[in-house]
Parts: sequence; C-alpha cells; structure tokens
Amino acid sequence: MTDTSIYAELLLNIRQITVVVSLPSPYNDATNVRLSEDCQSLSVIHDGRLMAIRLPAPVRHAFNSTVAPGSTRALSFRLPILDEASYKMSTMSDGLGPKSLSAASMGPTTQVACRFCQTLLVRKQVTIWKDLPSENWAEMMDFWHCHKPDTDDFATQKQDGGRKGYGAASSIRPTSATGLVDIISLHLVQQDCNVTVSEDLKALMNGKFQRVVNCASCKHPVGVAAGTDARIYKWNISLRSDPQLGWEDQSAQKLISAQLLAMIESQGIQKFVIHSETRDDNTEALLVSDVRILMGSVQSAETVQVWIFTPNMYFSSTLVPQSPKQVMKLYYKTVPNPEELLEQESSKIDELQLPIELGNSRTGLSDY
Repeated sequence: MTDTSIYAELLLNIRQITVVVSLPSPYNDATNVRLSEDCQSLSVIHDGRLMAIRLPAPVRHAFNSTVAPGSTRALSFRLPILDEASYKMSTMSDGLGPKSLSAASMGPTTQVACRFCQTLLVRKQVTIWKDLPSENWAEMMDFWHCHKPDTDDFATQKQDGGRKGYGAASSIRPTSATGLVDIISLHLVQQDCNVTVSEDLKALMNGKFQRVVNCASCKHPVGVAAGTDARIYKWNISLRSDPQLGWEDQSAQKLISAQLLAMIESQGIQKFVIHSETRDDNTEALLVSDVRILMGSVQSAETVQVWIFTPNMYFSSTLVPQSPKQVMKLYYKTVPNPEELLEQESSKIDELQLPIELGNSRTGLSDY
C-alpha cells in the first residue's frame, strides 16, 4: 500500500505554511492531523500508519484535528508561523550557496582532491584562500571611489583602466601559494596544482581554442586553463578541512543555483538563458539534459530559458530526505536560437554559460 505523503511550503510573504496531505485511501474517522509540542513537526495518522515531517518554520500554536470522513484522498490547510521565524527566514538570503566551499571555510590545512579518484589536486604550498568579488566589481568601483586618477584624454583613460587596479580593463589573478574562490570554481596557478593541460578538441572543431585542465592521476577533466592559471570547477572536487575528516563535495545543481542567485542579486534580472560556452549540437544536448535536472525531464535538446519565479523557497516533504530544504521555484522552456533571444531581450534577460565538460562528464548531476 502506498504511504501517506505530506508536503509543506513556507509562504513567507503572508507568514503561513501551506500543507497538502495525500492519503492512500479516503480519510475516515480515525484520520488525525496533529502538531508536536514544540510546533515544529506535523504528523498524520491514517489507517493505523503514522507519517511525520519537520515543518519549514515553527508555527504559532498547537494544532490537533480529527478530519471528518469523506471521499477525497487529499487534505490541504494553512498554519500561521511565528513572527520570529518569519524574520529569521527572510534574512537567510544565501541558503542555497554552498558555504562549505567558500574561502571563509578554507585554510592552510584544507585539502582539495579530484572527486573521481581522491588524488590531491592542490599542492600543500597553497595556504591562503580568498573570495573573489562579484562579476561587475570593476565597473562599480568607478561609482564607489571619490578620487579617481586624473586622465587627459580617452587613450590615457583606457590605459589607466588596466593600471589603476579596479577599472573595467583590469583583472584579478591568483598568485603562487594563494587560491581565489568564486561561486562555482577555484582559481590557482598551474604550478600549485597536480594537473595536466590538454587541448579541447570539441572547442577546436567549433573554431575556438580552449585548454582543459585534467587530473594528473585519472586524467578526468576538472576545469579549464587560462594562460598559466587553472580554473577548477567545484563540482569536480572533494574537499576536507583536515586530513582526519571525511571528504565533502557539492552537486552541480547547488552550485548552479547559487550562481543564479548571485546574478539575481547583482543584476536584478530573473530570466536567464543557460547554454554551454562552446555551442555544439551533441554537447548542447548532453549539457542541457543534465541542467534540466534542476527543472524536470524534457526530451528536447535545445538551450533552456529559465525564469526564476521564487528565488528562495522553503519546503518539507516526506518524499525528500533531510527536509526542510531551501530551493528555488522556476519556470523554463527550450529555445532554438538563444543568440537571437539575447539580442531582442538584452535588458530583460541574461545568460549563464556552463563549461562543455559539465555536459560531457555528467558530473554529480544525479545526486541532488
């Protein structure tokens, strides 16, 4: 017999939790819904079987209800949450961001290994980790600084952009023994990494030159190379803060979600086109089919247009382990020509380019 399923979603704007209960048979005189004493868990008793979940937030008061008999197998109701819970949830804007892989949680004893063979990718001499600023930091510095360098003409101004350290022409690069961290990757000097570099044949077939960073042991692609630097994607690594602890990793879905949330916060846009950095029909099909695990199963192999309807949503479900969870609610559709869409809607939509190897390797995309 199918078990009772419970779904609870936090409606933060109206400070309520909506609860939907699906029963395996019509409810009867013995069907009972109740809250725990601390008002943080909800249980349903039906046909002598008990099913319970932890709610996304504590509710205001105890609630015990015996449901009248009927023919339906679905129950729905709402519960008001505590005002303190509403404030706490509204301040958690970065819950989808994988904090365990930020620079703040990494130190001199941190070990970074290949996710596929557990071989160390980063050598011991890397002892300093720093978070990179947001993508548009260089442009915004012109607004934040009161005293900008004097420039006589446009040519001087353009040259000064790379020299002053914060202009649009400047860039931040890692140095020896120091690693830079952004939302989805680590930036290091290649000499500090246990990796090899090879040419990306698929990129060459599309007329673009790109070098791939591979694990020196298992040869699995883990990132891309830029000059003498290596960008290692976080979904290809395992990390631990101490050799005595177990390895920890993050799925690509969580990392992509965190990247989307950061783009929403910095640009105020909630519509995106997700596609690979180098477009190829076969690669695009692999990439998009994996990315769509964020949204559901779709048969078409086109690029995905995503509308983030609710960036931060909290829910609990008996069908999802380790509830409650923070997720994002989104709508999506496939688009045959993303370049044309981006040109027409440049002020309303942005793009998120993902590496080809994400689609080729199917890295960690089935465990979220």
